Amino acid sequence: MIAHMGETCVNWFFLTWFPIYLVKYRHIEFIKIGFMATLPFAAAWCGVLLSGYLFDKLIKRGHSLTFARKSPIITGLLLATTIIGANFVDSPAMIVVFMTIAFFGSGLAAISWSVVSSIAPINRVGIAGGIFNFVGTSMGILVPILIGYLVSGGNFAPALMFVGDMALLSIFFWIVIMGKIERIT
Repeated sequence: MIAHMGETCVNWFFLTWFPIYLVKYRHIEFIKIGFMATLPFAAAWCGVLLSGYLFDKLIKRGHSLTFARKSPIITGLLLATTIIGANFVDSPAMIVVFMTIAFFGSGLAAISWSVVSSIAPINRVGIAGGIFNFVGTSMGILVPILIGYLVSGGNFAPALMFVGDMALLSIFFWIVIMGKIERIT
């Protein structure tokens, strides 16, 4: 559940602050933002579809459930950390490239939902899914507030670092804390 927080942190940044980041902080004209802002969302959509495809492919090739589930999630979260790279470029095109890679990665990590049905006790999948959703949605409350606080000085760099760091924290939980993916009895 805690590992899920890093993934949803990236999502909530894009859903709440991304257009403001482009217009107010990066001073990209509102007309240009329309097309540019769609690219990361299209990439996330592709990431979501690719993660499901990769999972199925890895299982068919005989990989363990743990490897098949964690590989797309961890790879996606690593890609999501590229959001930090936007702090070091000034070109609108490069900013959008970093954001597109990051949101693609977040989409790839979205298969984390499938882990709930793989590990929850068979008679508790519903409540486990509900708690999982609660944790992710709670980030929808916290992330916009935290980012608002972090950018209050007019600098988005700390906010992008926060989002990237949350993805790294999530990776830590997936690798170190989560362990083998198997049903809890």
